[in-house]
Amino acid sequence: MDRFDFCMWLLGGALGPPLLASSAHAQVAGAAKLDVPAAVDLSGRLRMLTQRTTKAYLQWGQSIVAEEARHLLHDSVARFASHLAALKGFAPQVVVQERLAALEARWSDFQSLLLAGEPHRHGATALYDASELLQTAAHRTTLAYEHLTGSPFNQWIGIAGRQRMLSQRMAKFYLFRTWDIHDSAAGMELHLSRAHFTAVLKQLEGARLLDPQVRSAATRLRSVWKPCEEALFAEGTPAQLRLRAERVAGDSERVLAATEEVVALLVAQAREQQG
Repeated sequence: MDRFDFCMWLLGGALGPPLLASSAHAQVAGAAKLDVPAAVDLSGRLRMLTQRTTKAYLQWGQSIVAEEARHLLHDSVARFASHLAALKGFAPQVVVQERLAALEARWSDFQSLLLAGEPHRHGATALYDASELLQTAAHRTTLAYEHLTGSPFNQWIGIAGRQRMLSQRMAKFYLFRTWDIHDSAAGMELHLSRAHFTAVLKQLEGARLLDPQVRSAATRLRSVWKPCEEALFAEGTPAQLRLRAERVAGDSERVLAATEEVVALLVAQAREQQG
């Protein structure tokens, strides 16, 4: 498959249903429907997709449930483009417009690597730094939306939304390790991501400002996270890690879904507080 055919297949192929909750599409049905909580949620989801696209590429390239990985990559690329387009229609301040422009430029560079052909080890190596640059741009965009108002709930949406990104980030770095790409650096990033994830999870469970439903959802997230954590941090050689790679890939999607529940409840609470 040459590069042109690959790009047309990836962006336009019929690859089955999306793997994230359908509520994500409802939020981007039109820019006019976006408010600040929804924009924080949506831009935060872009952070996650920077990692999810890379995870899917790595998974596909190593033939780890390859067909599922192709579906995942297609879905993630389509969602990123859709979410970015919606956010461009809701940019009420210059700083937001500037952050979106920078993000769009990074996304263009990232896609040129992501769509350069079927996944291979050289391409994966190039994505190591590119995915970090794209994630940073998405994070800066999310912060710009968070600061549009002084509501603490918008910041909580951003904080909880970053857990989505971390669920995919940890799986991404695990899959870099199974391919023996920057193993030491990937291992360090994996442990840093776990430290941040567990710290924020504890904050969510104990924050009295948040509705009991939010805190209960955070506790459910912990129960989903525990088996994923066990698989992620059982040490071994790249070959030994590879034996758990399919489990890690599946667990990361389950953690992502549980985190989406937390974020959705926070968006609802933020809107209630807005009146």
